[in-house]
Amino acid sequence: MTVIPPFRSAFITLFGRPNSGKSTLMNTILEEQISIVTSLPQTTRQNIRGIYTTDDVQIVFVDTPGMHRGKHALNELMREAAVSAVSSGVDLVCYLVDLSRDFGDEESDCAASAAASPVPVLLVFNKIDLCDNPDGKINTFLSTYKGFNNSPMIKISATSPKSKDIFLNAIDPLILEGPKYFDGDSLTDATMRTIAAEFIRKQIIINTREEVPHAVFVEIETYKETAQKHEIVAGIHVETNGQKAIIIGSKGTLVEKIKKDARKDIENLVGMKVSLKLHVKVTPGWRDDANFLRTMR
Repeated sequence: MTVIPPFRSAFITLFGRPNSGKSTLMNTILEEQISIVTSLPQTTRQNIRGIYTTDDVQIVFVDTPGMHRGKHALNELMREAAVSAVSSGVDLVCYLVDLSRDFGDEESDCAASAAASPVPVLLVFNKIDLCDNPDGKINTFLSTYKGFNNSPMIKISATSPKSKDIFLNAIDPLILEGPKYFDGDSLTDATMRTIAAEFIRKQIIINTREEVPHAVFVEIETYKETAQKHEIVAGIHVETNGQKAIIIGSKGTLVEKIKKDARKDIENLVGMKVSLKLHVKVTPGWRDDANFLRTMR
């Protein structure tokens, strides 16, 4: 008589400093771009869930904003989103530690929040390919930040496809019997409106510089799906006329490039033609406007 093993599932938080590799790791596991990845710190602004499903396991990853200290109300909302994802509603916290950078106040904040989590913590030491002495850096971390002596740990480079198996093998013993929360074909529970806004913001980050990406919010005003194509109209909010001019570019060339590249990203995901219209508007001080920030939730 064949014994069928029980189905197992878990909600797992990916947690750490900005640019520690959380979104990269999730995208590597899912083999799809669900969370946008750029070299800009604080790229992820809200918790994004990615779903990995096999015949007998479903893992719902919660990709969180990087823990950091900022001067705007937006920064505090991002911080709250990250902390909430390690304190409740999940089964495991995967704390990504970037070995390519020195530790500091942000790492201290992350370590304290992870150590205080009521659920198990897996230490994921990332970017070993960019660190001259990974083992020495890991020892420094463990001696500096107490509370992880009994935590399992792995060393990876999240950009490498090999990290997928290393990571999944490490978390497998920690996944318990549970239900299938989402359809097996689902990769995320985020709406296409959310994903489209993120893809547009990604191209703004890639094509602009300095403070401009941090001062941008993309609002999907309309999103219509037909049998032939997806039709999207989006407003790009900035805080100053100077930022607006930068995004538009000379004779509108930059905003056209942003539109072209974002449209291509969205088309690759949905598998059909996309009509994308963008316009830039000035919304002074939106990062500290409580009413405006509610639209991001």
